[in-house]
Amino acid sequence: MATTTFPQTRVPQLNRMQLLGIGAAVVGLALLALGFVTNTLQFAKSYIFGFYFTMAFPLGCLGFLMIQHLTGGAWGVTVRRMLEAGALALPIFFILSLPVILAAYNTFGFDHPIYHWADPNIVTPGAPEFDPIVAHKVPWMSAPWFAGRMLIYFLLWSTIAILLRRWSLGQDRGDDPVAAATRMRRLSGIGVALFVLTVTFFAFDVGMSLDAHWYSTIYGAHYMGNSGLTALAFLIIALTQLRRTATFEEHVPVKPIHDLGKLMFAFTILWTYLSFGQYVIIWSGDVAEFTPWYLRRIEGGWLFFVIALIFVTFFVPFFLLLGRKPKRNLNYLAGVATLILAMRFVDMMWIILPEFHPTVAEISWLDFAAPLGLLGIFLAIWAWNMQRAALLPLNDPQMEGLQAAGGHH
Repeated sequence: MATTTFPQTRVPQLNRMQLLGIGAAVVGLALLALGFVTNTLQFAKSYIFGFYFTMAFPLGCLGFLMIQHLTGGAWGVTVRRMLEAGALALPIFFILSLPVILAAYNTFGFDHPIYHWADPNIVTPGAPEFDPIVAHKVPWMSAPWFAGRMLIYFLLWSTIAILLRRWSLGQDRGDDPVAAATRMRRLSGIGVALFVLTVTFFAFDVGMSLDAHWYSTIYGAHYMGNSGLTALAFLIIALTQLRRTATFEEHVPVKPIHDLGKLMFAFTILWTYLSFGQYVIIWSGDVAEFTPWYLRRIEGGWLFFVIALIFVTFFVPFFLLLGRKPKRNLNYLAGVATLILAMRFVDMMWIILPEFHPTVAEISWLDFAAPLGLLGIFLAIWAWNMQRAALLPLNDPQMEGLQAAGGHH
């Protein structure tokens, strides 16, 4: 294969997406600053929710980036630069995790820490509020260990994302494409195993430990499925902005879009399987420490969310994505992806917010400001990274397979 050097990308669509992200970040962070001044407790709760939701974007991108290097395929090489750009947001998100870490340390000085296991009275034998179940989980549930694990998670994720990006850009600059592809595949093989482990414990730490009495071994897998579905929906929506660029018109056939549609269909089913499987196992077990988690999520108006998730998150996308033709229409897929992305937000609300709000009526405007600001930061970083390299890794050996896929519009 002939080696070609490609310039950085300058397309108006990416500029617009970057400005959109900056605008959302400014508005969301300004509202968060107002919330911090007026209601610090609600600010901290909303920030944890917004951070947990938004982390699904860069984590989903990193997971699919490694899967692409391991499996190959036309779909993966088409969106590799988009996946790299999303994964490269992880170092910034480590900085954005600091308010969550501070909440674990109860730096804000609340009478009752948001993470109940951070309350010394709960884990100290002889104290009036001593809870033996929570105390049994110390030192794992302690602020220093929490902060240390967050550092390990982000250091690992950021290192993998940076190395994969560096080696991918090396192909553009003329490095041996086969050797670079081999390095990326080997790193991804190790990285996927570490990714599954670290994302599972990240979900346990940030989300599941809000209720220190409850646990589910499926919780981490559910969060990974959520992250994968979130990333796929985002990629398909982003493709609508890049599909008509000269690079995509020349090199990208319709088959990768079809493949992305099939992946989104498969992850919709996977999310349903994990969600329903977790419910059936826990509810049928009828263990006193476990069932209250679900009881809080069917009372106070939260049952409406369950009904919406069943019908709008599974049945509607399932039937909309049946068949071959719909999956080959990018604009149609983007409409379904927008619905799926909106329901990812609803799903995360149902998972996290009942820990803070017994009723739906108590949902705060800060619960929308936090994800708006953090998602705006992610979008701005993603668009900026997209403009630092060519839209496609055209020197990669897999590009030959992309051309052979055929089926151009």
